[in-house]
Amino acid sequence: MKNTYILLLVSAAFFAADSLYSADKYFGDTSAVFTSNTAWFSDEARTERTTPPTSGEDTAIFYKTKGEASYAPTAWITQIDTYVGNIVSAGNSLINLGKENLNQSVPVNFQVYGKLSAQICDEAGTMSFGTSFENDEGSAAVELVFGEIEVGAQVYGGRTYDSYKTASLYFNYLDSRISSSLVTVNGDVKIGGCAAEGVNSAAIMNIGADKMKVSGIMKFERNGWGYSNVIMHKASVLELGGLAATNTNGDFTIANGTGGSFASEIVFKNAAGTDCQYIGSIVDDGNNRADMSAINAVMNVTMDGEGTQRIFQAVQSKTDILGRMGGTYAAKSGRLFMDNSRIAADYRLAALSLEGGRFGAGHYDSSQAGAAYFKSANFQSGGLAYENFANHNAVETQASDKIIITETFSKAAGSGKISVDFSDKDGNALNLENYAIADEVSGIENWVEILTAGSLDGFDLESKLGGNIYDANGDFYAVGIENGVAVFRWAESPESGYALQVGFAQVPEPAAAAAVLGAIALGLAARGRRR
Repeated sequence: MKNTYILLLVSAAFFAADSLYSADKYFGDTSAVFTSNTAWFSDEARTERTTPPTSGEDTAIFYKTKGEASYAPTAWITQIDTYVGNIVSAGNSLINLGKENLNQSVPVNFQVYGKLSAQICDEAGTMSFGTSFENDEGSAAVELVFGEIEVGAQVYGGRTYDSYKTASLYFNYLDSRISSSLVTVNGDVKIGGCAAEGVNSAAIMNIGADKMKVSGIMKFERNGWGYSNVIMHKASVLELGGLAATNTNGDFTIANGTGGSFASEIVFKNAAGTDCQYIGSIVDDGNNRADMSAINAVMNVTMDGEGTQRIFQAVQSKTDILGRMGGTYAAKSGRLFMDNSRIAADYRLAALSLEGGRFGAGHYDSSQAGAAYFKSANFQSGGLAYENFANHNAVETQASDKIIITETFSKAAGSGKISVDFSDKDGNALNLENYAIADEVSGIENWVEILTAGSLDGFDLESKLGGNIYDANGDFYAVGIENGVAVFRWAESPESGYALQVGFAQVPEPAAAAAVLGAIALGLAARGRRR
């Protein structure tokens, strides 16, 4: 069994952009073993037989193989290791594991050195990878490796058709005899983006594998007015090097299949320096589910890379989107930003978990204030990020990105202080020298509300500064500011809970600064209660 790194070596040795389709081989219209000498033809009309496409320069083409039949023919994988240069599909096609692969000591290994491209034609079609185990007993593991993947990104052969239909790709390993299934993409994945005139085709990727790992970026684009979606059909992990969609009128959704009752997860592994914006929906079960009680699946999101991922929950320009967010958004490393203000209020049920990374609210248009709504939040480590204070002139206008927690914001015992980072997206500190701020901390009049919570658990509310105001400097500290200091406080309201506010003052002499902060924390504190 060859290791995945061989793919990179072979790709470098064999491929240039102009030679990807240098040896085209067409699968026939009857089922056959993938490596059979009787399955492949050198011409699209399927009149001249040829050898199977098992070299690094070959392209396996599945073009309208179904014909007038009820089902598309199947290319059976019957051996442990199978290699091909590229795969192009238009219309329906099947590549299935044969029963010969049951009860093997190693996973079935199917590698495409270059690109898998599910293309558009006038026949609605799905390129499917699945199983043909019949009634045989046993189990099998499978590992698929691709250089890159495209779904619905181009019309087959650059042709013109009278109509253009949906293009889909399905990794269908739902068979209970599949013990594990892994799909690896060493480059990018592109969903949609066909620029041909008159094409409004939907582009859909269906994931029925345990895990899909994309080292590059998953990019969504629109085909005319068509939608581009990724649908999970089992409890899957979708690991991405980044997620991108920048069309502000796009129709892009990542969700579990309708009627599912499992939990899937998107894990962002964005590398340091990678900053991706996704304008689209990430929801539990579709983006238009009027009966929320019928939703049983959950979509979790984890930021676990050193880079930045931005999510703006949107479906075109719609508001009150009926797409439930019921999973957990975990920030383990890097920076994760989100705005879900267009999701219907009753559907904003996600939990925020701070586990070492930074989270912030953020609109795709940085001149507008973002809002991130959660049902609950928990802090273990890491912090919050507010990178648009300069864009919004928040110090003077009090307009800011805001995190809204409708129920409880909890802080784990022994977790330490929460850092609040005010540096901008380029890492530049917020320079308070550019703003009219108080000379001293005690003179702060402008307070900016940056977070609200219905209730608090584990926070220090013993230092009451008077009225409904509590000192919060024992739980929060600022980073990413210069030429000034930031001071935090809680403002309590019987109607809306607690609001975390930040104020700024000029930097006094060190001794004076210590005296002022000490006065706030101790001298002005009235003994209250810890909540």
